[in-house]
Order: sequence, then C-alpha cells, then structure tokens
Amino acid sequence: MHEISTSRKILFTTIIIAVMVVGCEAVLRVRAWIRYGATATSFQDPMLVHDEVADLMVPRPGYQVTGNRINIKINSLGFRGDEFSRTKRPDTIRIVCLGASTTFNAEVTSNHATWPHQLQQLLRDAYPGVSIEVINAAVGGYTSAENLRNLKYRVLPLDPDLVIYYEANNEIVKDTREIAVRKGISAQRQAPPLVAAISRYSLLVDLVYKNAAILVRARDESARKLDAIPADLPTRFISVLDQMRAELDRRHVRMVLSTFIVKYRRNQDRATQIANADVAFFYMPWMSIDGMLDAMDRYNASILEYGRSHDVPVVDDRDAIPADAEHFTDCMHLADKGATSMANRFLRFLRTSGQMDELVTKVKAVQKGNLP
Repeated sequence: MHEISTSRKILFTTIIIAVMVVGCEAVLRVRAWIRYGATATSFQDPMLVHDEVADLMVPRPGYQVTGNRINIKINSLGFRGDEFSRTKRPDTIRIVCLGASTTFNAEVTSNHATWPHQLQQLLRDAYPGVSIEVINAAVGGYTSAENLRNLKYRVLPLDPDLVIYYEANNEIVKDTREIAVRKGISAQRQAPPLVAAISRYSLLVDLVYKNAAILVRARDESARKLDAIPADLPTRFISVLDQMRAELDRRHVRMVLSTFIVKYRRNQDRATQIANADVAFFYMPWMSIDGMLDAMDRYNASILEYGRSHDVPVVDDRDAIPADAEHFTDCMHLADKGATSMANRFLRFLRTSGQMDELVTKVKAVQKGNLP
C-alpha cells in the first residue's frame, strides 16, 4: 500500500475544511432565513431610504421582512406599524414614540409586539370609547440630533398630542467615543478591513468575529479604558432635548421623557454585570464595565434633573423590566416580554401622572359636540 503524500494530505484536509465552512455558512443562512426572513448580516440596510427634506435615513414605505422570529412591516407613511391617516381626526388622541432601536423594537416577533403598539392597546382598554393612536416613529441608530430632525419633519406634521422620548444609549456611544479619542484610548470598534469585507457576504465570519470581539473586549483588563466620564458630558444631549421641548411647547404638545433601562445594573455581581453588558463591549470597546455603569447613571441623572428644572415629566422606574433573557435579547434590546413590561411601565405613568386626563376630557368634549 502506497503512503499518501504530504501534499495530498494537505489538499484533502483543505477540501474537508472548505466543505465544512460552506456547510456551516449554508446552515446559518437557512437558519437566518427561517428566523428573520433574510440572509443578510443586517436587515436594516435595505429597509432604509434617504429622506431629502429631513436629511435622514428613514424606513422605506411598504417595506416588509418576515421570519418565524421577526415580522417587520413599514406602513405607507414610513412608520413601523398599522396604517393611519396623516391628518388626525379631532376626536383622536395621538401619541408619538421617538427614539432608536430600543423603541423601533426590531427584536420582537411582530409589529403588534413592539412596546408602542402594546401601549396603544393598553390605553384603548383603559379608556374605552376614546380613539387613541400610538405611533412608532423610532429608527435604529438615531441619536438626539437625528430625533430632533425626525420630530420637526416627520412627527410634528402628524399633529401629535403627546410625544414620548426614550433613548440614551446611542448618545453615550457617541459622546464617550469622543472622550476616548481625546484621551488617546483606542476607539477602534470596526473589524479589520479583510474581516469586514468578508463579513458583508458571510454570516459565519460575521457571527464569529462579533462574538469573539465581545468575549475578548469584555475580559481584556490590560487595555486602557474609560472607567468614568466627566460629569458634564451629557450637556450636548440635554441641549438637544431642550430644543425638542421648545418645538413641542410652541405647538402646545406635551412631552414625556424616560430614563434608559439596560440589563447590566449596579446591584448585580461583577460577573453578571459583564455577562449582561454583552454587545455594549462590541459597540463601546473603549469602555470598562465601571465606565458603562457610570455613563448610564450620569445620563439618566441628567434626564431627571432636566425634567425637574423644566417641568417635563420623566418615567423613572428602572426596575420595571427584569434583567433576564426572557425580557432582554441583549444588554438593552427587548424581547416580547420585555416590550410588554415597557408598555405597562408607560401606561402606569401616563395614568397616575394625570398626563392622559386632560387629553381624554378634551376628546370626550369633541365627541359630545362641545368643541370644534
């Protein structure tokens, strides 16, 4: 029997590895198609189009993607959710939810599982006989600057009665990155060029890189990282919130703010904090877990202080959503159960704070013909 040459062994091994890689890629793509209705590494790119008037990337009207774990439908006006009329009827209370991915809720199983839609149903049940619409105007990736333009060009033309703003994480990412760069701390969060190029076409490479990056960055204690942030870092964020409030005040529209809820919390042991922070280490590799906790505390404190000083109501029950896998899909994005908790959180506040009382009274007067 002839012994197989070394070159042939290498060739056979290479072929076997190649077949295994192709097989894994195929399995991942089938899995992605079944779960999410697409095989791209991100569902978001084909969903967004440029709005020239607002100078924003916004959801494409009529876009839809469906899988057994995701069902996103964009209505004809470019908002996630059911169809509604651009012109609001006088006998309708219209609430608009502004924010980013944590309000858009891509991770829940359907449009009706998002917390804005669930809030709509809860309010309708709480106020029978009153027409109430809750519109999801959020877009993944938005910071306060984009949300200000979103408010001016897409939301205010809808004549809302009340606007809820829920977002802080994207602001923290943006602001802390600038601090890291000034301090000479590596703020590189992108994959190496070759890996990034391959990741655009390979789910396997994309998933392996992201998970490896999260694991390494979470446990790398040798690299310089931000352990705390300056007390005044949220200043720019708060200034934009103030511009939003001014825009709404001019139109006599109510504004409700909210502190931001994440899965990693002060009262957890260190191992749990690190595990719960997961993707935060991918998007903020320049931050330590202590830095993340400090940043979240400071931005939430700034929201509360702004609300107190400007008489803007703030929802602040940060323990309303349990920090577990049933409620969160990662460190900040909500699963169906978490979205239900969030909807109930806003319902309780809107009812107990009296925010709904005047709106309901006005609508009932319209229904009785006492108001135009």
